[in-house]
Amino acid sequence: MSYLLDANVLINWLTGRFGVATFMDELASGPEPLAVNAISVAELYSGIADADLAATQRVMSAFDYWPIDEPTARLAGSYRYRYARLGTSLSVTDVVMAAHAVRRDATLITSNLKDFPMPELNVMHLPLESR
Repeated sequence: MSYLLDANVLINWLTGRFGVATFMDELASGPEPLAVNAISVAELYSGIADADLAATQRVMSAFDYWPIDEPTARLAGSYRYRYARLGTSLSVTDVVMAAHAVRRDATLITSNLKDFPMPELNVMHLPLESR
């Protein structure tokens, strides 16, 4: 099983959120790959100042990069359609992350569990400790 990292995991790690570095170190020391995709990268870089770009790129180079294919996009669209009919509005970015994890048989790691109601999705809550 591999892990797909939601942008909030990356943001909390890079900003030094207490407990996230230890959690990420434990995951990185295991045999399962840690991956990002276009959604997590775009969301992360939308909040990175120019002065932090080089350091961020060094960190990001440690992860596998998974491109998003058409079957993943179709599954994401079907999630959004299905949940909208149930009265739950989900963002395109969240359904793409969920669909990508499902299609890659990966566990999605996030701090926003409420955004991922799909029962077929393996999801892990990012443990955030307060200082």
